[in-house]
Amino acid sequence: MKPKIKYQQYAINVPSAGAIVPIEFETDKLYSKVTGINLVATSDKNIFSTIELAINTVEVFPDDFEMLRLFFRFQVPFGYEYHELNEKAGGSLVKGKYTDIDSGATFPYKVIISLRLENEEK
Repeated sequence: MKPKIKYQQYAINVPSAGAIVPIEFETDKLYSKVTGINLVATSDKNIFSTIELAINTVEVFPDDFEMLRLFFRFQVPFGYEYHELNEKAGGSLVKGKYTDIDSGATFPYKVIISLRLENEEK
């Protein structure tokens, strides 16, 4: 029996200032819904960098959406730090781009996209 919730991660490697990094991966085929998203970065100087993201061609975050809006404070307990989504999973294509806004970060750094996937209870 598969668990009801899975956290799927995708890491973006940002090589240099001003880099535009493509994002393209599939959600786990065993889960039916994407119910949340979270971003974590290894550099705290890139909070004004932007992300564009679509799931199954449905735009979730438009072009120039600032990462600052997707970060959570350290006091938030695990499992609650996800922005709510309600998109189809089951092998859906997650596609977009990450654009670094040169703000003095040390390169390279990583940005990790974490999706919360769930199965509907029957």
